Amino acid sequence: MIDKVLVFFSLIALIAFLGVVIGFVAEPDLIIVTSLIVALATHDFWISVFSRKDGAASTTAPIPLESLPTGVSGKPATRKKTAPAKRKTARAKTRKSKK
Repeated sequence: MIDKVLVFFSLIALIAFLGVVIGFVAEPDLIIVTSLIVALATHDFWISVFSRKDGAASTTAPIPLESLPTGVSGKPATRKKTAPAKRKTARAKTRKSKK
């Protein structure tokens, strides 16, 4: 419950701060950007406070990370299977020293 209260107060603080900035600067571009910031923060607030914690909010099954395309080739990442490491065996010295 305390996390919801803190999120609410932080959203109010963000809106108050951006309201002061808009009040002193009053540029149209700044008003548009701060409106977008407030909209994104409000959306994040809404999702974090009112989403269900049991996972029932998502309608699709989670996709394993390995099946998603990579950024380089666009193909799914595959794991390379490597052969097990060979054991090093101690060699017996067969040569005798010559004198």
